[in-house]
Amino acid sequence: MNCGCWLKVNVLGTLNVLEAVRARRGGAQRLVAASSIAVFGGSLMPETVSDETKQTSQTTYGVTKTITELLVNDYSRKGFLDGRAARLPTIFIRPGKPNSAASSFCSGVFREPLNGEPCVLPVTRARLPMLGYRKCIAGFIGLHEAPAAALGDDRAIMLPSRAYTVQEMEASVRRVAEKHGIPLGPITTTPDPVIQAIVDGWASDASWDRAKTLGLPVDDSLDQVVEDYIRDFLPPRA
Repeated sequence: MNCGCWLKVNVLGTLNVLEAVRARRGGAQRLVAASSIAVFGGSLMPETVSDETKQTSQTTYGVTKTITELLVNDYSRKGFLDGRAARLPTIFIRPGKPNSAASSFCSGVFREPLNGEPCVLPVTRARLPMLGYRKCIAGFIGLHEAPAAALGDDRAIMLPSRAYTVQEMEASVRRVAEKHGIPLGPITTTPDPVIQAIVDGWASDASWDRAKTLGLPVDDSLDQVVEDYIRDFLPPRA
């Protein structure tokens, strides 16, 4: 997606939603917008980012998510709505087909092998903050239900996460598949220097003290997310 598309989708699209919510009657309506850990970046970005880390994204996508957060803050400040922005880490395991996102391998390393299909990892090194899809949904609900007074002026909240290496991801899917007797599709590595360079520019961990204060949930373990995916998306085994 080019720069113009990101601006149309994430900036103009957000403005359209904010104005639609603002126009509703019955007082300030609650809105939870999706932001991203991609708001961070640059040479001064720490390895572990937090809600207080300066936003210096080096991608247009990340910049548009920063704008989303600022718009939610501004509309909330003016009393037009009661907004919140969920700053997402990498969410996994996404069902469906692989996509062109650089982070696609974080779901693909689980999804494709569990479905008996080959997975080709494009990176040899990666450690990323991640959150399972179930806890992501619960985090959105929890953030929506949080009292406005607990959020203050900055309505952007880092959702909880745990950091995993690509080696830990592969070990987890092998471990859980063996437990359930699921034959895995092959997992191989063909380094892609473009994707590796992108991943190298991401934060390797995140802290989430504000989310902890609000009681937002985090995954019990990497294996548990794999168990959830098997239960939710794989056909029952005979």
